[in-house]
Amino acid sequence: MKRLLFFIILIGFSVAAIAQVKVIKGKITDNESDEGIAYTNIGIEGTLYGTASNTDGFFELKIPEEHEQGSIYFSAVGYANRVIPVGELIGQEFVTIALEEQTYDIGNIDVAAQSKVLFRIIRTASERIKDNYLSGPYGLKIYYSEMKDGKKREAVVQMSDQNGYRSPSALDAFRSRNYRFTEAKRDFDVYSFPQGTTGFDELLQADLARVGNTILNADLINDYDLQLEKSTVFNGDSVWVIDYKTSKTDLAHTGSFGCRKFNGKIYISKTDYGIVRNELEIESGRQNPQGRSLAVKTNGISDVTENITVGYKKAGGNYVLAFVDAKKQFINADHQKSAIAQTLTVIDVQTSNVLVISDRDYFESTAFNVAFWEKFIRPQ
Repeated sequence: MKRLLFFIILIGFSVAAIAQVKVIKGKITDNESDEGIAYTNIGIEGTLYGTASNTDGFFELKIPEEHEQGSIYFSAVGYANRVIPVGELIGQEFVTIALEEQTYDIGNIDVAAQSKVLFRIIRTASERIKDNYLSGPYGLKIYYSEMKDGKKREAVVQMSDQNGYRSPSALDAFRSRNYRFTEAKRDFDVYSFPQGTTGFDELLQADLARVGNTILNADLINDYDLQLEKSTVFNGDSVWVIDYKTSKTDLAHTGSFGCRKFNGKIYISKTDYGIVRNELEIESGRQNPQGRSLAVKTNGISDVTENITVGYKKAGGNYVLAFVDAKKQFINADHQKSAIAQTLTVIDVQTSNVLVISDRDYFESTAFNVAFWEKFIRPQ
């Protein structure tokens, strides 16, 4: 009898506890577009009770009875915070919380506070690469052009990436991406290894979202100075444009040996935190002529200035590399001024029946196909 009475009391307490907790369900939206805002921080002020909206902006927050007189805060990167009394939301079947885009005035925002917001934006962009970008295997058909000291090379390159952006790292990119020159046109003959060597591999290394290095490295991000240049519309999408630089110019922080100056500008979508563009300005005292990420030889090039721009586009709902444009000025091994301009443009993305390539054509000596180049339409 006592045991039965104990269970009855226990059940009574459980029912009472359940009754004391109420649930608010709803969606966080942009007040201009009505689109859901992902990963909004939601919580009862002054407590540890909280949650976050999902990728579409939906949320569910439990309210204990003792906090029904409190207030709920809503905080999302790039938006003005809102605080709403619990009593205004309890009892509604579904609530919609509209947030206004935060307007930044660089001159009036505390530098430390601004940096925290920008660090968070970049960390979120880095964490969402696996969801936002194309997973492998996939293939790219690429148009490559190069102008070096008045000599021109054009090529069509077929590349495959076994893992894609689900494993962003320099090592995985090196292991998973291979390419082959299928067509080529030059206004010079190839008689030696230096003449046949291209800068294609170095352009691929500029794919920030794929290699996940420098500013996207969570262990290094605090070593960069960040400033919000502007919030603007880019290619029809609202973006943050964030300037970054670092005084730590080693390989890990810059992707370059011999670097002495490293500045960048990253464009991040407010819609899904996708990286849509990255711009780099790099100065190096010395550099390996085969690529800036390689150790410097004694006969390397010197006084190097580089400007690199990387763009991304959507393919089947996911981002993928769109182009890389690089310009480099330097003093060559013969102590002469030299310049090279290179462009990589993706002209086709293949996600089915992908031709997997097993190695890389570091040396290009492809035969010239007159019929192909007469019909080929170069990308603009």
